[in-house]
Amino acid sequence: MATTTTTQEQNRQTFLRFLDLTNQGKYDELDPLVSRDYVGHIPFPTRIPGFAGEKEIYAMSRAAMPDVHLTADTMIAEGDYVVGRGGVFGTHTGADLFGVPASGKKLHWTAIDIARFEDGQVAERWLEANALGLMQQLGLIPTPGDGSTPPEPEPPQVANDSPTTPEQNKAMFEQFIEVVWNKRNLDFADEVFHSEATSPSAPQLPPGPAGVKVIASMFHTAFPDYWMKIDFMVAEGDQVAARFTQGGTHQGDLMGIPPTGKEVKFTEMGILRWANGKVVESWYEVDMLGMMGQLGLGPG
Repeated sequence: MATTTTTQEQNRQTFLRFLDLTNQGKYDELDPLVSRDYVGHIPFPTRIPGFAGEKEIYAMSRAAMPDVHLTADTMIAEGDYVVGRGGVFGTHTGADLFGVPASGKKLHWTAIDIARFEDGQVAERWLEANALGLMQQLGLIPTPGDGSTPPEPEPPQVANDSPTTPEQNKAMFEQFIEVVWNKRNLDFADEVFHSEATSPSAPQLPPGPAGVKVIASMFHTAFPDYWMKIDFMVAEGDQVAARFTQGGTHQGDLMGIPPTGKEVKFTEMGILRWANGKVVESWYEVDMLGMMGQLGLGPG
């Protein structure tokens, strides 16, 4: 049910307040912003149930990285939902982090955060972070190749002279997932993505529809019974954010990982930006670490 007691802008400001207090380390001041019946969906296990467990994770992160801070590079608000996309930055000079002693490394990983509001408070929250990238930076998981990260690509400069509506963008997003990912018609990506569309989340992929076809083919080969469904979407202006659930049986090679025969189910969040009816830029956060764990790989 959509609340009628708060506005999208008020929710957006509460989201920013949450971020600001977290950056200041004022974790107890977050409590009034969170509903008593709060439900959190975060990719890290907590020792304490509820929001208290999340605050403990924040405190542990600050103990390991005293200068830790979060950014919000993009915000999307619709109805009761606010979506934030940004990064986490910190220098590992303090306590152990996932069992790794202070390394002095400057760490950075990206995340997409979705909050659902009730009566001005955060009632439910989903977080998808590049935990795999963090583990690689800490040396807990090998980094493919020479360990270097390609530079972030520049999106095509397209004037949005014929903008599509948020509802039109949602419909195209939904059709893209169904046709390309579920029905395996990869050529439909040519109708959805600009020829030079970029994805900073995967700078190693070729631009445009070609990159989409590469990653889709990889998952379809690794999981012949692969499926994906959209849990919900949030749209504002020229951007659409979505949370997905996906899965399949690992029967083919996956990035050098031989078939295990194991069935996996994992989540993902994505944000797509449109111009003139085509996607020009996209960001994704996939629970790769969770998927690897189900395959019996990676750290515990």
